[in-house]
Amino acid sequence: MNKKLLYALAFLIKGWEVSLLLILPILQTQGKINVYMLGILAAAFACFQIIASLSAGHLAEKFNSKTIIVGAMFLYSLSWLILFFPVNILVLFGVYCLAGAGSGVFIPLANSAVAKSGDKVSAKELGDFSAFTDVGRVILSSLTAFLIGSIGLSLASLCFMVLAIASIIIVVKMTIVRSVVEDQSTEVQYIKSHHLLESNKFVLAVSAGVFDIFASSSVYIFIPLLLIPKGISLSSVGLLSALFFVGYIFGRMTLGRLADKYDAVKILVISEISMAILIICLIFINNFILIASVLFVLGIFTRGTSPVIRAIMAHSVGEKEKFDKAFSIHSFSLNISNVASRSVYGFTA
Repeated sequence: MNKKLLYALAFLIKGWEVSLLLILPILQTQGKINVYMLGILAAAFACFQIIASLSAGHLAEKFNSKTIIVGAMFLYSLSWLILFFPVNILVLFGVYCLAGAGSGVFIPLANSAVAKSGDKVSAKELGDFSAFTDVGRVILSSLTAFLIGSIGLSLASLCFMVLAIASIIIVVKMTIVRSVVEDQSTEVQYIKSHHLLESNKFVLAVSAGVFDIFASSSVYIFIPLLLIPKGISLSSVGLLSALFFVGYIFGRMTLGRLADKYDAVKILVISEISMAILIICLIFINNFILIASVLFVLGIFTRGTSPVIRAIMAHSVGEKEKFDKAFSIHSFSLNISNVASRSVYGFTA
């Protein structure tokens, strides 16, 4: 698939993922759903994202990855179309199940496509791709809030539906139709998941990702709980949290490049140790400038490790034909770890 097109689709999908979750508190404040329903809908999105991510590799083998990516865009367009009409809790449940499934199959296949794009796996390319999708999260979530406030949820949903359909048409024209002959002439090699899991290197790479996500994915949730008792105002907490997310994006690009230049495993180990030290420092320091500096650098090491781990995992697999199934297992494991970490940290806190 064309790399620029893939970047654009990932920009939309990751942005819409956050935007749909952002709609929930808006609906709650409007009295259309209660807090209990908000939790159910968010959980439905996460559950279907987990389930779909595991099946992404199998679906890509059966129908090819380009078709599944178009299917993911279709699920999002259908979700936005449904939101154009008056909805109740059952309809909303269907919307978040569809969107969760779309996000679940798209992310592993998109990362797999990026890993396949060069002669060899590039952590730099994976890092740039992740950073670009993070920008999509920020821009589209902000745009969603603005549109809902300006023209209402129905018209905002209609705008996004039209954008999704336009994306589908472009993808079909540029990739699906053009590659039909190639796909028919290429013998499909089916990969069994348990064959991948027989590789110790692959299992270790996936395990490293699971522990990394468990340690880092919920840090931003608890930053306000740590900073407010230090006497930092809510407005300043917002500024510091934004600085933390800037570190996220910078880290993905920086650590990816370092992983290509030096040994990726060493970069990962140094990053994890640095993250642990910085979190400890954050507990004890009270100076605002120092806190801001630590949070920015912590952001670099917190999720900057993502492209490094993906590159290590891809190298452990070797053959590009196995990437779709490998990234599917990897994404499934990370999604479960992400959900589990929030539950465990919340209970512990």
